[in-house]
Amino acid sequence: MPLFQFTDGNAQRVGTKDFPNELTLHSLIDKNLSEIFSLRYIKDEHVTDKHGRIETLAIDEANRPVVIEYKKTKEQGQLTQANRYMTWVKQNPDSFELLVRKNIKDFDGEVDFSNPRIICFAQEYSIDDKCLALSLGAELWKYRYYENDTMTIIREEEPEQLITSNRIGKTTIVKISGKSKPARTVYEHLDGASEALAGLFHQIDEGIKGISDQIERYTTKAEIVYKTSLNIAYISVQKTKNTLKILFRTENGTVADPEDITEPIPSTHGYGNITHQMRISPGADDMELVNNVIDILRQSYDATQ
Repeated sequence: MPLFQFTDGNAQRVGTKDFPNELTLHSLIDKNLSEIFSLRYIKDEHVTDKHGRIETLAIDEANRPVVIEYKKTKEQGQLTQANRYMTWVKQNPDSFELLVRKNIKDFDGEVDFSNPRIICFAQEYSIDDKCLALSLGAELWKYRYYENDTMTIIREEEPEQLITSNRIGKTTIVKISGKSKPARTVYEHLDGASEALAGLFHQIDEGIKGISDQIERYTTKAEIVYKTSLNIAYISVQKTKNTLKILFRTENGTVADPEDITEPIPSTHGYGNITHQMRISPGADDMELVNNVIDILRQSYDATQ
């Protein structure tokens, strides 16, 4: 997309420029993984015996392994390479976890190998790339680098599928939804919960998804997670307490909470920008409670934009 700089009300188009080589791009993004993708850097140029040299290994806020593959422009084979590197991660979980604990000194918890992520970073992608990414559950991110050292980074849209309607000669375009394989389904998380607690979850779930169609939902062993490019909120179904525990992102550790339903997470827990939590139980005023929760989580969504 074109970029314009305004000076005294006058627009001037900013030209694009290229990196001198792929390594320069690679190094710049690796240095800023935390700010751009909220990832913790593990290692780059990791040499394996049979799967080649992995460009970058990282881990996200939910402790999921991340493989990143860079291309300066648009090249065939990027996703194939990334998938080969992810195969190494899946086949060598002990080696990956050793790298995590060696390179991230304050790492706490368990690595979630059930939902690993592939991130590809390039200027353009072909329709073949987008279709393969959909099959692999990979994320395609596009960038443009400008003469004023500004970079725009956006997620590539999924491929579109033409579906013929019942009306002769008419077609509509429907986007295919990509879904990763969950560690536990939402229904498994809710299994054994009271009817009231399950109902409260579904209201909050619909409210979160209603904030933006950019919000995705996935599951881990312990939580139900909502994200855009960054994780927004984690919901844990605490059946014995008849409670939903919600951890959520804030901007600069602040949240507008007029009903005082949130509390800070101790900084020693190491959640990064996931700084606050709520404990929500079903009651007589569920609709008002849900509205208050969604108002707060809308702030979390805004913090990712």
